[in-house]
Amino acid sequence: MLLGLLMVLAAAPADANPPVTVSGVVRRPPAVLAAAPAPSRYRERGRHDSEQATESAGAGCACNPGLFAVVEITGDNLPAPDLTMRPPTMAQKDRMFVPSVLAVPVGGSIEFPNQDPFFHNVFSYSKTKKFDLGRYPEGESASVTFLEPGIVPVFCEIHYSMRAYIHVVETPWYDVTAEDRRFEILGVRPGEYTIRVWQEGLPDLVRPLVVEAGADSVWVEIP
Repeated sequence: MLLGLLMVLAAAPADANPPVTVSGVVRRPPAVLAAAPAPSRYRERGRHDSEQATESAGAGCACNPGLFAVVEITGDNLPAPDLTMRPPTMAQKDRMFVPSVLAVPVGGSIEFPNQDPFFHNVFSYSKTKKFDLGRYPEGESASVTFLEPGIVPVFCEIHYSMRAYIHVVETPWYDVTAEDRRFEILGVRPGEYTIRVWQEGLPDLVRPLVVEAGADSVWVEIP
């Protein structure tokens, strides 16, 4: 019986259309955003100046969400995302959100650990996901699960300069660009898809994407 099983395994055909890595670079510069007035929440509750200074993040700071883009591959009959993986984190560190842009599939969660020696209060008024995590000290964390697709701007009630974005996607194939503007999406099956790029303050870019069977990889340049 064991010999028969080994023979069946040996005869099993290899995957005729193995998955492909789609990688590339987003070259368009970040948007130049005008300073927005303080949301009413800050004006109503005030700020705790003893715990903070007003930071003016430089355009090149990794805390600037505009430096990063979310790249996702969409189409028909996509495989379900793997929701068993360990949730990503958006830490509060040095009065910044780290990272300042995250993507998560619908049904996924994100952890918000406080790594500063003072309180933060992370919240969002987004229609996609409204939440208020309250104040918690260094070493503690809170988790949020995202059940609807869309963009979730994230702020800190105590530190007005802190801002970040969470992009909730309906695909298992997505990535956030690194500081060199490059991205890499693993496990894409051959087929015809759409590649979408989101970046703060800029219109979404939508392009057709063809992943040929037998290809080892696909390189995409987005101007």
